[in-house]
Amino acid sequence: MELRIFQIIVPLFALLFIGDLMVSYRKSKVSVFELTLGLGFWVGVLAFAIFPDFISRGIAQLFGIKDNVNAIIFFCIGLLFFFQFKQYFLIRKQEKNLTLLMRKIALQDHQLEKEE
Repeated sequence: MELRIFQIIVPLFALLFIGDLMVSYRKSKVSVFELTLGLGFWVGVLAFAIFPDFISRGIAQLFGIKDNVNAIIFFCIGLLFFFQFKQYFLIRKQEKNLTLLMRKIALQDHQLEKEE
């Protein structure tokens, strides 16, 4: 197995980010869910950097795509669309909650003005 430069650099960066994530968790800056999601992502990046051909061929076979590079591109685009979709609904939920909060504050302010 020939060792390429990215197979050294990317795992080092992944380990750096994993360490930072663990420190953030210990300082209670991230939740268990965020820690698990982040660890899964960085371990995946680390594994893909160390075994790129094995993983890309596996993804290509899984989706029935002949070229392993195209399989990785399609897989990543699919992940991006999925995360964008999730983010859109999280933002909508946050906007609804903000609207409800503003209505409650406005009603409380109105009640206080009536009492004065």
